[in-house]
Amino acid sequence: MLLYAVAAIRVEPAGEAGWFDRCDDAHAAIISISEDVLDIVLRLPHVWNVVENARLCGLHDNVDVMEGDERFANGPDGSVFAIVGCDGLERYVALMQVNAAESVFCEQRLFTSCSVFEHCLI
Repeated sequence: MLLYAVAAIRVEPAGEAGWFDRCDDAHAAIISISEDVLDIVLRLPHVWNVVENARLCGLHDNVDVMEGDERFANGPDGSVFAIVGCDGLERYVALMQVNAAESVFCEQRLFTSCSVFEHCLI
């Protein structure tokens, strides 16, 4: 039974070191229904790298989420959240596990072994 899916959404630097905001015109897309964020990161093209210690405004500054959501109960966890950036470009994407109920509201653009990561982004 699917409990979580991985969603991707374009983000941009928020102006404070390590913090990112969702891009105004960005929409989340479900890119995997069977993996966690770490699985996706390991399959990304080599031009995409994890942004160390990156945080998302509206998520990591929300005490209710960080203290009450079991996905974050154990602190930073690379299997449930990561921000990745494209080398040489100012392109960033947040990857996050979302529960199956939330995922029905997002378009599916699955990142499979034969797909291009950039085509998964809306």
